[in-house]
Amino acid sequence: MRSHAVTVYTDLAALPGSYEKLFGQAGAQSLYHTLPWYRNFVQSGIVPEEKLRIFAVDAAGSPRTPRAVLAMYWDEASAGLLGFKTLSSVSNYYTALFGPVVEPNMPDLQESLDALADAIAHDAFRWDVVNLRPLSLDEATFPAMVAALRKSGLLVQTYFCFGNWYLPVNNQSFNEYLKTRSSRISKTAKRQRRILETGTRFRYELFTAPGELERGIADYNIVYGSSWKVPEPYPNFIGALMRTCAEQGWLRLGIAYLDGVPAAAQIWMVVDGTASIYKMAYDERFAKDSIGTVLSGLLMEHVIEVDKVKVVDYLSGDDAYKRDWMSHRRERWGILAFNLRTPRGAIAAARHVGARAVKRTVGIFGRLRRAKT
Repeated sequence: MRSHAVTVYTDLAALPGSYEKLFGQAGAQSLYHTLPWYRNFVQSGIVPEEKLRIFAVDAAGSPRTPRAVLAMYWDEASAGLLGFKTLSSVSNYYTALFGPVVEPNMPDLQESLDALADAIAHDAFRWDVVNLRPLSLDEATFPAMVAALRKSGLLVQTYFCFGNWYLPVNNQSFNEYLKTRSSRISKTAKRQRRILETGTRFRYELFTAPGELERGIADYNIVYGSSWKVPEPYPNFIGALMRTCAEQGWLRLGIAYLDGVPAAAQIWMVVDGTASIYKMAYDERFAKDSIGTVLSGLLMEHVIEVDKVKVVDYLSGDDAYKRDWMSHRRERWGILAFNLRTPRGAIAAARHVGARAVKRTVGIFGRLRRAKT
């Protein structure tokens, strides 16, 4: 008798209410494991809702206990004549962290992920390739997911996604924190802020609640449109994310104004002791005023002194300016799994890991099947 059962849903709304507690527990570790995050991601049109395949794992018993959720979608664009039928994680460049939604420190993690991987490997859709990204290399779910996919008969390859810079606050005050940074950052954040605040040109607003948020979103869009950044490919996503975060009490939207004009904007999100720096932009006309650095300092001071966060996370990328503000680095990795039971899965595996490795793996699986028989 199986200890865990897997049900596949094609709509987030179809998930039983009992799973909300699991999302809440996982969300204490990261915003990216929360139900509001996934709802906004899907509702913004990034993933076609009809292509969702949500694998939900329950532990056996009466009633069953939710143990894991893996939100995936069917990548239709990859299914052309020469393409591969790919099952992809519900994630993209907006996503700084992905993974199975699980209870922290759960005792049956491996058993739950084994059931999950087995359900994917034997899904009626017969996937050629499974792609999960970006996952934390430091969490137990990464090696457990790799092991589970291999047990299910898939050939697994892991790959680097990006570096992630972060800051353990360690109960420092904001002034103590600044002393640990380079003189360029600490002096600019202090001196230029003092210069701006003593005049009449500068004004700063922090938007956290739904009340005045629409004005903040409008000003954020003005800054973004005046910056060097390319237009958002999904224009509804960022505004909807800010509204979602404001409703949950997570939003810290900082806008700096110069001469009455929105000059710099940053979106930070505070969830369970972690402040995530999500988006930032400034009007290049005000670059000489170091307006971006001043705004970063104002928000850093707020999350340290007011929110009392334990960690500040700069999310994705090894940009030099992130190293200036943060102190530690970790990595996010992806997992590719190839289904050697399908011809295209075997071809995809051969392209990525080489024909010899595929042949060797097929031989191992064949011997294991014969041994079981």
